[in-house]
Amino acid sequence: MVSKSPKILPIELVVRMIRDRDIAVDAGKVADLVDEANANSLLVPAGKLDFVLRGIRCMSFAVGQGSLQQFNAKFLPGMVFLEGRWRYLMQSDAGISMEDPDTGQSVAVDPANLPIAVVLWLKPVSHNYMGQPEESYGTARSLVVSMALKQKRWLVDVSVATLLVNVFAVVTSLFAMQVYDRVVPTLAYYTLYALVIGVTGIYVFDWVLKLLRSNILDYYASHVDKSISEYIYRHLLHLQLDKIPQSLGTLSAQVNGLDSARQFFSSTIVFVLIDLPFAVLFLAVMYTIGGVLALVYFGFFVLSMIMALIMQKKSQNLIKKYISRSNERTGMLVDSIRGNESIRSSGAAARFVSEWNQINESISQTSVKQKAISSFSSSTSAMLGGLAYVVAIVVGVHLIGGGAMTQGALIACSILGGRILGPVSQAVGYMIQYENVKQGMALVDKLLELPLERQGGQRLVSPELRPHSLSLEDVEFSYPGSKSKELSIPELQFSAGERVALLGSIGSGKSTLLKLLAGLFKPSTGRVKAGLVDLWEIDPDYINRNIAYLPQSVDLFKGTLKTNLCLGRDVQDTMLLSVCGDLQLDKVANKSEKGLDLPINEGGSGLSGGQRQLVGLGRVFLADPVVWLLDEPTSSLDVDTQVRVFDSLQSRLKPSDILIFATHNPQHAVQFANRILVMEGGRLVKDVPTSSVELRRKAG
Repeated sequence: MVSKSPKILPIELVVRMIRDRDIAVDAGKVADLVDEANANSLLVPAGKLDFVLRGIRCMSFAVGQGSLQQFNAKFLPGMVFLEGRWRYLMQSDAGISMEDPDTGQSVAVDPANLPIAVVLWLKPVSHNYMGQPEESYGTARSLVVSMALKQKRWLVDVSVATLLVNVFAVVTSLFAMQVYDRVVPTLAYYTLYALVIGVTGIYVFDWVLKLLRSNILDYYASHVDKSISEYIYRHLLHLQLDKIPQSLGTLSAQVNGLDSARQFFSSTIVFVLIDLPFAVLFLAVMYTIGGVLALVYFGFFVLSMIMALIMQKKSQNLIKKYISRSNERTGMLVDSIRGNESIRSSGAAARFVSEWNQINESISQTSVKQKAISSFSSSTSAMLGGLAYVVAIVVGVHLIGGGAMTQGALIACSILGGRILGPVSQAVGYMIQYENVKQGMALVDKLLELPLERQGGQRLVSPELRPHSLSLEDVEFSYPGSKSKELSIPELQFSAGERVALLGSIGSGKSTLLKLLAGLFKPSTGRVKAGLVDLWEIDPDYINRNIAYLPQSVDLFKGTLKTNLCLGRDVQDTMLLSVCGDLQLDKVANKSEKGLDLPINEGGSGLSGGQRQLVGLGRVFLADPVVWLLDEPTSSLDVDTQVRVFDSLQSRLKPSDILIFATHNPQHAVQFANRILVMEGGRLVKDVPTSSVELRRKAG
C-alpha cells in the first residue's frame, strides 16, 4: 500500500524510480534507507530522497523538486502527491501518464490541469557545471591546435596524399633526366612513349590526390570551425558579467579573432610536418644527382628565410595598429546603429561622419603600409627564386663541362629546385600572415583570461529545498579597474514572504544590489547566500529555476513574441496564455495574423518601450520563481498598466515568495511592500517597515 502522508516516502515507488533511471541497486538496501529516512521527522520528502541517493552512493543523479505545473516530460519518471496519495509519473504514448500503485491503473494527464502539487524526480548531474565548456584552454593557440588535432584521421589522410604528391615530384624530375640522358641521344621512341604513358598516369593520379587533399582539409576545417566557434560562444555566455569588456568593438573582435587562425594552423600543420621536411628531402635528392649544385638552392633557402623574418618584424606594429583601429570602427558602427535616432535628432551626424573618416583614414594608411610589406616580401621571394634558377643553370653548365654532371641531371635538378623554393615561398607568406593571426589570438587570449561564472571542475551545490531567505554578509562590490566602491553592505537579510521596496536616487546602488542577489555580479568581497549556501557555489540551473530577475532595460532578440517570452523554457500553453492575458500581451499578439508567432526583429524594433517592459515581466511570470527581483518593473508603463502589473504580480506571488523591487515611486513602495530599504552612495541608510509613520510622511 502507498503511504497516505506526504512525509512518508513509499518504498516501492522509490525503488521503481531509481531502477527506471538505470541505477544498479539492491532493492533491500534501498528499502532500509527509505525506512531510516522516514523515521527522521525533520527531513522533508526531497531531503529523504536525497538521503537515499547518498546512502547508495549515487553521484550521477540529484533530487529535483518543483510544482506539478512546472513539470514536463524531460523530468520523467517522477513521484507526485495528489489526493492524499503518492502516485507515479511516467512516459507514455500520450505524453505524461500517472499511475496509482494501489490499483495499477494509469491515465494520461496534463500537469497544467491538475491541482497544485509537489513533484520529486531524479535529474542527471555532473561534477562539473555543464553550462560552460568543460575543457579549459589557457591560450587561443592551444585551443586551435587541440581542436585541429582532436580528430587525427584527417592529418593521416592529408599526410598520405601529400607524401604521394611529393614523391611524384621526384618521379617527374627523374622522367626528365631519363629523357635527356637516354632517349634523346638514341632517339628511343618506344622508351619515350612508355615513359610518357607512365608519367601521364602519375599526373592524373597527382591531380586526383590534390583534389582529395583539398576536400579533406576543407571538410575538417569546417568541423574545427564549428567546434571552436561553439567553445568561444559558450565561453562568452558564461563569463562573469561584471568582468566583460564594455567596448563592443573589442569584444566582437575577441570572439571573431580565431576566424583566420583556424585556417592558418590547419595549413601550417601540414606545411611544417610534410611540405618543409620534403623540401629538405629534395635538397638531399638534388645533392645525390647534382652534387654541389644543391648548395645553390640551400643558400637561397636561407636567404629567403632571413628576409621573411625581417619583414615579419616590420609588420608587428602596423598590424597591431590596424586591428586596434578596426575594432574601434566596429564599436562605432554598433553604437551608431543603436543610437541612430539620438544622432539624427541632435544633429550630430556631421560629427560622427568626421570621426568615422578619421578612423578610416588611419586604417587605410596602415593597410597600405602593410600591403607594401607583403608585396615586397612576395616579389622578393619570387625574384630570389628566379635568381636561384639562373645561378643553378650557370653552375650546372660548368659542372657539365667538367664532366661532373649530365644534361639530364641538370634538368632534373631544375625541376627539384622549384619544389624546394615553393615551400620557401610558402614559409615567407606564412611568417607574414602569422602576425595577423598572432594579434587575433592575443585578443582571444584576453577573452579566455576573463573569469567564468563558475570554474571548471568546481563541485556545485543544488539544494533540494527552494531558498526561503537571501542574505548578504560583508559585501563590497567594485567594477574592474575602479577604486570606488559601488556597493558596501555589512549585513542584510531577506526572509520568506517579504515584499521589499528599494528606494534611492540614481546611482545609489539599487540595480547593483539586485544583480548581486540574482547571481549576475560576484561580490568583490563578502558573500551572497541563498539559504545557508553561497550563491556562487550553487548550480546556476537551480538559481535560474528559483530566482528571476527583471533588468531596467529589457533586451529582445530576433525571433517571435513567443520565443522572446519563453527564452528556451518549456512552458505550458495554458500558462503562457494566462500570463499574456494578465499583461495584455494578447493585444499585441492579436495585431498580427500570426498571433504569438509575431516576428520580432533584432533589438525588439517594432515594439514600444512599454511593450518591451511587459515582455520582460512576462518572462519573470513564466519562470514562476521563489525570489522575484524587479528593477523598475513599471518603467515605461502608463498608470492603468502599472496597476494591472502589480495586481497580477500580487496574484501570482506565493505566500513564501520573496519580492524585492527597485522603484523611484514612493507610492508603489508604500502600497505593495511591507519593508522599505533606502540606499545612498552604495550604502544602506534606512531599513524600516512600511508601517513606519516617518516614512509615510516622507512618501507623502
